[in-house]
Amino acid sequence: MMGQSKNYNIVPIDMGRSNAYLVYGSEQVLLIDTGCSGNINNLEEALEQKELLITDIDLIIITHSHYDHVGNLAEIKEKSGARVLAHRDAACYLKKGHTPFPKGTMMPFKIISNTGNRFFSSGGRFTPVEPDIVIEGDYDLSTSEPPVNIIHTPGHTSGSICVIVNNEDAIVGDTLFNIIPGTVYPPFANDETELIKSWEKLLSTGCNTFYPGHGKPFSREKFRKCFEKRKNK
Repeated sequence: MMGQSKNYNIVPIDMGRSNAYLVYGSEQVLLIDTGCSGNINNLEEALEQKELLITDIDLIIITHSHYDHVGNLAEIKEKSGARVLAHRDAACYLKKGHTPFPKGTMMPFKIISNTGNRFFSSGGRFTPVEPDIVIEGDYDLSTSEPPVNIIHTPGHTSGSICVIVNNEDAIVGDTLFNIIPGTVYPPFANDETELIKSWEKLLSTGCNTFYPGHGKPFSREKFRKCFEKRKNK
């Protein structure tokens, strides 16, 4: 069943324009991404439904530093007291409180990207945050329950990471999207060559369910079919 396992739970939370995810088991509570600013109530409601408090969050993992994934980060960090983990290439933008729009991968999104960077850069700003843990490559958190590994998956951004839970489920940020019918290819990516390499890395895990930053979870088979089409382009 998607989102459930014997030893842990994955709870998707609608945080405005993107999803955040609670991952918790017997030993730790993780929050992956924090959504757009002004949506912290959605997180608090999800925690309450699971009989958890915001102070129960042990670690906040940022898949990448775009405003729609880190908009509530400063407030949640302050309220929870949790540490923040990010890739080095995302950490520099977290400290600035702004990340440029990524490049579009299809013509309509290329126009959106160019327009966004030219005229609406202020819209991508957020409260700066100093991360507590800065990683450069893959990172192992498997000593706690649930076991978690973080893999570096550049492409959407150079600092993008994915969270692998129990080698069964992958929380993928914007490395994969599930909003365009028939594909999970992101509409935005700064380096499409690196993105396909990251997809191959994701498929080399044992994960069967993928949880994107935008859209609903989907199967390994859907991902594999899209990968096969894309890798030969």
